[in-house]
Amino acid sequence: MNYTNKIHRFWGRLFRVGHWAEYRQRTVKQRLRHIFAPLLLLISFSAAPAATLPELTITVFAPPSQSIWIPALIKHLELDKKNGFKLTIIPKPSNVAYTDFATGKDDFCYCAAIPAVSRFKQQGAKIALLWNVFNFESDIVLKDPAIRTIADLQGKTLLTDTISGGWALSKWFFEQQGLDMKKLTVKSSSVRGADFLAELQLDRVDALLVNPIEGAAAVAQGKGELHAIPVFNQALWKRVSGTDFVPQVTTGVSSDWIAKPENQDLARRFYQANREAAQFISAHPQQAAALVAQDARLDVPSMENVLRRYRNLIRIEPLAPHRRTIALLTQTLLPEAQLLPRPLTDEELTTLVPDFNVVR
Repeated sequence: MNYTNKIHRFWGRLFRVGHWAEYRQRTVKQRLRHIFAPLLLLISFSAAPAATLPELTITVFAPPSQSIWIPALIKHLELDKKNGFKLTIIPKPSNVAYTDFATGKDDFCYCAAIPAVSRFKQQGAKIALLWNVFNFESDIVLKDPAIRTIADLQGKTLLTDTISGGWALSKWFFEQQGLDMKKLTVKSSSVRGADFLAELQLDRVDALLVNPIEGAAAVAQGKGELHAIPVFNQALWKRVSGTDFVPQVTTGVSSDWIAKPENQDLARRFYQANREAAQFISAHPQQAAALVAQDARLDVPSMENVLRRYRNLIRIEPLAPHRRTIALLTQTLLPEAQLLPRPLTDEELTTLVPDFNVVR
């Protein structure tokens, strides 16, 4: 082989090697781009601020009120985020919560008892009720084993929170079951829980009228020394109303607030979260109790006992279909028992319980 041919072959090999190296380099770069481009995209998204969720701020009664159960569970299960909003819960004493709602300071009251807010409506408050949360249930907690019926309370002293709407309904059931209210001494306090129980245990009062949570907790802490009598009489109520439950604790909103489309959407998202939380409680009472017991200021066994005992206490459904029942309460039963100054007018009733579509 002559020298020229050797030169040509050498440069040919060199060209082929260089060409191949360049080709390989380009291919590797392309492959790296294919691999890392999605990763870089993900990194850029994670570095960017997340979209701000619309915020819903609600007022509840301070624990041990049951009005804190479902909102607290929604937060623990992150059902607010699942349904596209951020929930903020503000607990307040009952008198403060109602004052702030009636005066328009708070837009959303998750503790709106029908008897109480009906009075606000008559006084000119621009408020509306959207859906039911809890049926009416109350317990009378007693130390004296001789007191076995509501009529036995005659001549006794009862401690309760008369600001709450539950008191108005309890009073009606008392009278319907033979108790002369003129012969019952009633003391009122918005400071509940342990302070209430101490009054009974120290014999300063004969009975406590409390919600089911407080009743279960008191009986458990009494270690056999206390017992409870339920106030709600389903047979009596069915004879009067034709229904098997009394809507009591509802969601109340400012009429101006709910008139805005964006707030209507927010309320519907919250309603869906309510339904999901209620379904979780029904299916998993033990887990639900473990999650919300601290918020309710109860021990877990007492919380679970309440959830199991009062399975029908939670009833999340729109109020508009129950307007006739609310009419019976606000236009007949409560005024006749002097628990409302006068019956609600039809116009007041319609604006208090509007036709609100809960479906998004």
